[in-house]
Formats: sequence, C-alpha cells, structure tokens
Amino acid sequence: MKRQNRVAFFNILSTLLLRGISIFTMPLFTRLLDNSGYGITQVYNTWTAVLAIVFTMQTQGTLVNARMEYPEQEQNRYQSAAMGLSVTMFLICSAVVLCFLEPISGLLKLSRWLVMLMLIQSFGTFCINFLNSKFVYEFKAGRNMLMSLTVTLVSLGLSLLLIFQLPQESRYFGRVVGIAATYGLIGIPACIWILRQGKTLFHREYWKFCIYLAIPMVFYNLSDLVLGQSDKVMIQQMMGTDAAGIYSAAFNFGGIMFTIFAALNNSWCPFFFEDMRLGNREGVEKKARNFLELFTVLAVGFLLLSREVYQIFVGADFRSGTNLIPVFVTSYFLNFLCTFPINYEYYRKQTKAVAAVTIASSLLNVGLNYVLLLRVGVAGAALATMISHSIQLAAHEIYTRRFLGKKDHPFRFGMSVPYLGVYLCVVALFYGGAGLWPLRWALGAAIGVWELLRIRRRKVLI
Repeated sequence: MKRQNRVAFFNILSTLLLRGISIFTMPLFTRLLDNSGYGITQVYNTWTAVLAIVFTMQTQGTLVNARMEYPEQEQNRYQSAAMGLSVTMFLICSAVVLCFLEPISGLLKLSRWLVMLMLIQSFGTFCINFLNSKFVYEFKAGRNMLMSLTVTLVSLGLSLLLIFQLPQESRYFGRVVGIAATYGLIGIPACIWILRQGKTLFHREYWKFCIYLAIPMVFYNLSDLVLGQSDKVMIQQMMGTDAAGIYSAAFNFGGIMFTIFAALNNSWCPFFFEDMRLGNREGVEKKARNFLELFTVLAVGFLLLSREVYQIFVGADFRSGTNLIPVFVTSYFLNFLCTFPINYEYYRKQTKAVAAVTIASSLLNVGLNYVLLLRVGVAGAALATMISHSIQLAAHEIYTRRFLGKKDHPFRFGMSVPYLGVYLCVVALFYGGAGLWPLRWALGAAIGVWELLRIRRRKVLI
C-alpha cells in the first residue's frame, strides 16, 4: 500500500506540474499579456500540440504495450528504436515545413519565427512526454517528479525574464520563447539519453510493432486535440484574437479539471494494466470505483467554488467567460468517464477503434462549432465540445460492451451512473445558486472532508 500511494502521489504531482503550468500561472499571464497577446499564445500552443502529435507519431503511447509484449531486458532497446522512429519522422516533416515556411506562416496567421519555435517546442514536448511515460510505466515516480519540477520552474522563470524585457504589445513572444527554449534544452538531451541507453536507432521488428499501434494513436490524439482545441482556432479565425483570449481563459480555468484527471489517470493506468495482466479483475474494479469517487468529489468541489475563484483568478477583461466554466468541466467529466472503455481498448490493442470513434467525434465537433458559433457566439463552441464528448462516451461504451468485452470486461454496466447524477445536480446548483456562495462553499468543504475520511479509511488514494 505504501508503495502504491507513493507512486500514485508523485505521478499525480508530476503530471500536474507538466500539464498544469499554463493553467496555474494563468492569473499571472492574463495580467501581463493583453487579450490579443494571450489569445496568440493559446493558438500557438494548439498548433504546437498538433505538430508534436503528427511529426513524432506519439510513439511513447506504445511503451505500455511493449512492456507486455517484450521481456524486461529488451525494454531499453525497444524504447530507443521507438525514439529513433520518431526522430526520423520529425526530421522529414520539419524539412517540409521549412521549405514552405512563408505560406504556412500566412495560413496559420502566425509569424515565421513562431512557426520555427513550434518545431523546437513540439519535439521537446514529445521527448519529455516520452520520458514521462517511461518513468510512469517503470514506476520510477521520483525521477518523474524531478524532471517535471525542472521543466516547470525553468519555463516559468525564463518566460518572466523575457516578458519584462519586451513592450506590452510583444510580451506574448517572451512567453512563447521561454517555453520553447525550456522544452528544447531539456527534451533534446532526454532524447539522446534514451538513444544511448538502448543503442538501437532502427529495428525492423520493433518499428513494425510500434507503427502498427502508433498510427491509430496519431489519429486518436490528433482527433482528441481537435475535439478539445479546435474551438480556439475557429474563434480566432471567425471572431478575432480578443474573443479567443476570453474563451481561452475560461477554457484553461476549467482545464484545471482535465489536468487533475490526466494526473490521476497517469497514476491509475499502470496499476490497471498490471492488474489486467495478472488477471486481478477484483482489484481493477475496486481501483476504478476509488478513481470514480475521487474525481467526482474533486469535480463537484471545483464547481462549487469556481464562480468566485475565477473572478479572482483572471483580470476584469476575461470575466465574461464565467458561465462557460461548467460546460467545459462537464466535457472533461465525460472525457474522464471515457477513460474506462478506452483503457480497456488499449489493453486489447484495439487502437484503431479508439481512433475511429475519436475522429468521428472530432469531425462532429468542428461541424457543430461552425453552426453554433454563428448562432450563439463563443458559448456555442463550448456546447459543441460537450455534445461531441457525450457521443464519444456512448460510442466507446457500446463498442466495448457489445463487441469487445463480453467475457472479460472489468467494469460493470452502470458503474458510473450514480456519480454522473451527483455531478449534474451540482452543475444545476452552479447556475441556480449564483448568489448562494456561502452555501456552495460550505457544501464543498463538507464533501472534501468526507472524501478525506474515506481515503484514510481505505488507506489508498485510488
């Protein structure tokens, strides 16, 4: 139990640092940057994430399957070969971008310097995420924590140093350079270290195994990104960078819950795959219920306190997005519920099915974005994402229960229904009890104390 809690705690904290830095520093940067500058950084980050997915094939997603496929003594060689595949793919794609730099810059409505910084940051991001996945599935939580803390502190310090050297209208460039330089300076040595450990740049069998699993993951991750991030790009194109900045501020604040989900999932997944490998179905379901309970309590508590906290969290120019927060959080809650069928699909190596459902949901989201943005403005983009996540969840549940897991599906039907019901009641309280902040805060505190007592009683976090 002590080992499980220690690993879970450090993996959660590591993911919060890596993924949450942009969210937790939002009060600072929404004040240092104007609406337009903040909007540019958010659109830049979206395109950087696209490059990190497409140009590297996201081969770190295959590491968990490789641990079940190959013996321990081959893991370093496989990881080195997977990294070699990504490096090769990235160099080819980057050469194409540099050859067509001017038209790409015009298409994205971002300067050539920003496009070149995207290449540095996207590769560094991939390398750091690769190392993060390696440490997670090898249960090396201490190393993971040290790397995450270094990335967080260096990127924050360098960004602030550069921002204060620039005039107001150019401060966004200091933020971008600070992050890109950090990820490049830390990510590239991480890449070299992994290659030196395995001493294998190319291996036919490993590349074949990796490509078979990674290509569907590229489409899945890219579609998932479109599902969550296309709103910002479409708002920028259709309504301008000011609207994109206001929308992004509320989106990022609500994204605290996605960061928490990613952190918890990053900790839960290694134990899920290990229990499934050992045939411990009872352990899988028990941990899943703990996961459901903990995340629901955190989501409920977040919503109960979020209205007032957001008013403090951002500058006055961004507060018009307050009522979008529950819509964003609901999308993340539905995304969280998807983790159970999706991880089971990954366990069964059904990455093509994961990709197909996500692609369909993303295309639906883009279409709904266009229709609803024209009709109801920025709120339409938030609603489009929520609807798309609902359909995505339904599709995964139907596929895993009817076609994939009739015999060994580890999660009971309807397991998440009570938790979803409780969550939706709190969403209603957010809108219906806007002026009842003492009641909402007291309820949030009571639920938090109750969950802490529950964790103490069961002696495990998840």
